[in-house]
Amino acid sequence: ATQKNICGEMARAKQRGRGRGRGGHGGRGRLALGSACDHNSSEIAQRVTELPGYFLRHWPPRSISYRTAQVTYDNLAAWGRTRFQIVGGQLYYPDLKHNTFGCVLRRTPILAWALLQMLERHPTQPDVDVPVNCRDKPGSLLRGAGTPPLAFSYTTGRAFSDIPLPDYTYWGLPYADLPPWSDWLDFTSSAENVWERKLDKMVWVGSPTNPLRSSFAKCASDTFGERLAHRMPQKDPMHELAWRCKPSADGVPCPTKPSDWTPLQEQCRYRYILHLPGISDWLEHFKHQLACGSVNIFIGVRPPEKWRRSRSHQQLGPPGAFEHFDLSGPLLEQDTHFVHVPISGGGAGVCRQLQQVLRQLDRKPEHARCIARHGQELSRELSMDRVYDYMSGVLREASARQQEGVARQVIHAERSRRVDRSNYFSFIPPAKRPWMEHIFVPWHRSAFNATPILPTRGAETDSGLFH
Repeated sequence: ATQKNICGEMARAKQRGRGRGRGGHGGRGRLALGSACDHNSSEIAQRVTELPGYFLRHWPPRSISYRTAQVTYDNLAAWGRTRFQIVGGQLYYPDLKHNTFGCVLRRTPILAWALLQMLERHPTQPDVDVPVNCRDKPGSLLRGAGTPPLAFSYTTGRAFSDIPLPDYTYWGLPYADLPPWSDWLDFTSSAENVWERKLDKMVWVGSPTNPLRSSFAKCASDTFGERLAHRMPQKDPMHELAWRCKPSADGVPCPTKPSDWTPLQEQCRYRYILHLPGISDWLEHFKHQLACGSVNIFIGVRPPEKWRRSRSHQQLGPPGAFEHFDLSGPLLEQDTHFVHVPISGGGAGVCRQLQQVLRQLDRKPEHARCIARHGQELSRELSMDRVYDYMSGVLREASARQQEGVARQVIHAERSRRVDRSNYFSFIPPAKRPWMEHIFVPWHRSAFNATPILPTRGAETDSGLFH
């Protein structure tokens, strides 16, 4: 699919878009699977409201002092951290030194914008200090007794105390042609993505970056033949795309794509989407692929026996298939929202096990459609309104764990500056401005109507900018 075609599809989908409030996705695009595959919207909505308390379960009220907050931030990896404060319903950003911290790509300014949008919807937000590990993996291990560090991240895990914030892809990932979440949900609900129109094939997009992937690539062609579409973009062109290529025009990301580039829109055409973890098993696009209405098959390590808990589907808990997961992880149920193929026997063993799973799904096509639908409906229930509600809820819970005045003390100690719509762009350094001005703003045009494009208030390496 070309960039022009993708943009056209998105525009048509948006025109067909359904109203998305806190009630979820509406009734459009439902698959007629009968009562055995009914979707309980109110149950999922209730479980989403329980997520903040679940993720903050490790901390008693008022257990985090100013000193603890400072030590927590100092102990985050210096090459992947940032920090904000909310005081009096306003957002503040510390005078962080350029050479001692940083978030890759555009994660800091996107998080700042997300927090501003959340505060517009929840203006009575209580005071809170927000230290953030902005790497892909969680960083705060649970270590026996005692209160763990209270830090936010994009992911967490069974062995970690990191509190997941909504990741940056909810607001779009420009270099991957991935639009904001609401637009993506509109696209995936369109007629071209119904099950009957999908190719009866698997698609796997990935490079052989670890032994499992390499082994699987060797046996996959002989085992699955034309039923597996493997797209393998090369590492160096992908690095160039993500880090260096500049947008060509307003609203149009980098026009040059690597060979074998396969956008997520294209992956939605397949009935089966295959996932093999690379460096991290967190898949930032997993929610997008669930929304496709395809069967998502995750190949991962066989979890220890003690992880294979027997909990009812109403209970929140870590998903057994994933070592690391984002805010939606406790909502995921294996064989309901996705299929897990546990690793054993190396690459050839995975090919045999995957082939067996496919045969089972082929014998019960209605079961495959049901898994695809449940995964899609779960993603749709995480509307942007619910994402902002979750942000508000998890920060309220964190505020209740911090002692009174912690955020104000941090603002004073770190010389934090207030960030709002009127000065937002003055915090964005020159290197990030082409993407933010020509891609992020057009993609969120209505939200930016009252936001002036101010010049940066410092040079590229000045402290106190969204580096």
